[in-house]
Amino acid sequence: MRNFSPSASWRHQLVLSLSPHSLCILHFYRGLLGWKRAHEHVVPLPEGEGFTSQLQQQLADSVTRWKIPAGTRAHWVLAGDILGIVPPNTQGAGAPPSLPFPASDTRTQVDGFGGAEGASLMWMHKDWVTEIERISSACRLALVELYARAQLFQRIAAKQPASLRAVVEADATDQYLHVYAANGTILRTRVLEAHDGNEHLAQTLQVELAALGAPADAAPGHPVQLSTPRGYAAEPRTWAGYQHHVLPAASHADLLEKLWRSDQGGIVVRHTHNDMVQALKVLSLGLGAVGMAGLALMVWHDGRLVRQIEEGRERVRKDLPKVEAAKLLKARTLRMADAVQAVNTAREAPSALGPFSQLVAYFPPPPATLQYFSSDNGVVALAGQGNEGSVKWLQERPLAGFGAWTDFPVPEYLAASTPQIHLQARKEAPQPIAAPAPAQPPASGASQP
Repeated sequence: MRNFSPSASWRHQLVLSLSPHSLCILHFYRGLLGWKRAHEHVVPLPEGEGFTSQLQQQLADSVTRWKIPAGTRAHWVLAGDILGIVPPNTQGAGAPPSLPFPASDTRTQVDGFGGAEGASLMWMHKDWVTEIERISSACRLALVELYARAQLFQRIAAKQPASLRAVVEADATDQYLHVYAANGTILRTRVLEAHDGNEHLAQTLQVELAALGAPADAAPGHPVQLSTPRGYAAEPRTWAGYQHHVLPAASHADLLEKLWRSDQGGIVVRHTHNDMVQALKVLSLGLGAVGMAGLALMVWHDGRLVRQIEEGRERVRKDLPKVEAAKLLKARTLRMADAVQAVNTAREAPSALGPFSQLVAYFPPPPATLQYFSSDNGVVALAGQGNEGSVKWLQERPLAGFGAWTDFPVPEYLAASTPQIHLQARKEAPQPIAAPAPAQPPASGASQP
């Protein structure tokens, strides 16, 4: 998980390629669109005792100039003079690897590129690991992983079918030889001396291949594949038993970036998955706390709504008697208004009591009772309690000067008492008086007195 980290410096990572005479530094920055190469710098390094001090100084200057935050992860790519390879054991699967130093003095990692079977072993002396870790810490960097320089060309070398693959790379100051098995695992990596390259390359390859012995997965008919930069080897096609290829044109920085972005692994110094697990735990706890807070807020809000509803119901229960009293007061007020209107009508038109007197004289006997009477604009209306006989009694006895009784809509303030008698009658228009007939003259033949 070198391409992602939830730590404070997760947006910065460094890839450093150390050779005997130079240091290549790549700075990667993670933006909104993913990782991108922010800076690239190559610095020369002197030989001798000042090598490590100059290395630390150059790295510290770049870290300060690029404002790299403390704790940024650093990945180192090392040549064969620092990080070596032990090829698969030819003496049997159970035989221990032939390390040049005691196992307690080395850091190792299996090269998993070619699979579990027949895998090589990357190794590095602990003194070198301690020194590189010290330099990284002095520059406020966290050393994560150490890669072999031969891993830069593993995928390129594995594309062509061959029993063995040899790759020669050359930069401005140094030359390197990497040998791979048919499954892509690294068998050998070393820094070439000046007398080992160019026209002496054929002899150097013979010595290295003889030291490796016949590989277990050697395929007959597939010669050794040799890949070199263009113009490096002198007439390589004339070499017997070799198939020459020209390495694709690619800068060292591009190869470093491809290795860093790939799933290839080196010697792990600091495991990073623990940081991610810890961060995921913290994130899970944070999300859980937020969820619990949200749930508590929902419960609190629900309880508040329940209390508001209960308080509203309690207020309604308390106000219900007041509403009933107000209704009763309204009914009494309307009755009083009708009574006042009746009194005023009686004062202004005494003849208005005539219909009431007639109604009282001809009102049905008990259980009929009169509750309401009005006489206005020539319309007499009454309401009361009774039965069907009481209604029939009134319909058979209309008031003098009024028409037949008809149904009368019960007023709102009387609707609660449900009166069975609710009738009204309209005053009839007066009949015109007929003129007297003229007198008849006497007949002519009548006798006179």
